[in-house]
Amino acid sequence: MELFPSDRQGALQRLEEFVQSGAAAYSRTRNFVKAGHGNVSRLSAALRHRLLSEEEVIAAVLAAHRFSAVEKFVQEVVWRTYWKGWLEQRPGVWTDYLRQASSPDPDAAADVLGAAASAGAMSRFTEELRATGYMHNHARMWWAAWWCHQHGLPWAAGARFFFDHLIDADAASNTLGWRWVAGLQTPGKTYITRRDNLQKYWEGVESLEGIEDHVRARIPAETADRSRHPLPDYPDVPPVPAGAVALVGHADDLSIETTPLGTVRPGAVALIGQHAETDSPVKRAWRSRAMEDAAARWTAHYGKGVSRLPRWEALPAWLGETGCGTVVLMAPFVGPDADAWRPVRQTLLDKGIHVAECRRAWDQRLFPAARAGFFPFWHKARPAFSAGN
Repeated sequence: MELFPSDRQGALQRLEEFVQSGAAAYSRTRNFVKAGHGNVSRLSAALRHRLLSEEEVIAAVLAAHRFSAVEKFVQEVVWRTYWKGWLEQRPGVWTDYLRQASSPDPDAAADVLGAAASAGAMSRFTEELRATGYMHNHARMWWAAWWCHQHGLPWAAGARFFFDHLIDADAASNTLGWRWVAGLQTPGKTYITRRDNLQKYWEGVESLEGIEDHVRARIPAETADRSRHPLPDYPDVPPVPAGAVALVGHADDLSIETTPLGTVRPGAVALIGQHAETDSPVKRAWRSRAMEDAAARWTAHYGKGVSRLPRWEALPAWLGETGCGTVVLMAPFVGPDADAWRPVRQTLLDKGIHVAECRRAWDQRLFPAARAGFFPFWHKARPAFSAGN
């Protein structure tokens, strides 16, 4: 099995293994960075692309363990939902990241990436990221703090480097996690890499070359519009009028057959396989495998061959060939797919095509609670998981 499963069946098997042998120890071992990462679930990429949903992962864990024994794992899964809900309500933060990430100081960034390739401590993590598309969450914090505070480099340039390589890169988690380390996300709080922390939690530590102690936080000026916008009013189940319906899938949700869209009987099915030009070969390859798996599952479930479209811009022409007057899809989240979908959606509406978007009930229920910090959000969300367990 892959270290990070790229198919739904493999992800379900990994989930079962984690439930049986890893979930109970997660709170004690999760911060230790070890070869092979056997002390964490290794399901982050599957969750990011919803080969598995947050809801079914948590349900599987709680079916086998008391809530008190696995609360930390449940909480970590719910963090992804929190970040998404927070960014959905503050899209200006994503827009600010895109602006800054498109204009970093290339010379300074290249210098530090060069240092990361040779300096003892960070080189190991940089090499792993480039080779596997993964870095342990604790190591991500060390690396980001080393970038932002020791070297004083633009946080968005580092976030872009991660986003280009991480197979679990999520617009919300990556952007907001980097902002938190930089000291922007939660005013007054930041994260600093300490040598003793690496020595305690990094099993493979051999050298702390390039890691300075007594680094002070270098918090950048806030440039993002953090004003909160109302959440879009998406239904759990999209209203589908009579007539030929085209079902469209994308990388934000690769198990749509488990959503209310599973009951749709489409006349045609398409999967948008858009990659960013800067995506690493490892990230592209993982996503391509995940999309191949999704296309095969959808072909079996819907009884229709799945058209593979390389970009969102190809959708109007494909739709014209199908003769369908309605498009149904899971609404993309704030991030690259939503950015690409927005003008295409308008084009379809201008052509008189009916567009029906929806969201999973999980998102509809939890996103509105992501109004402030995580722990007020968790206070509202926790009873749903702990009741009767």
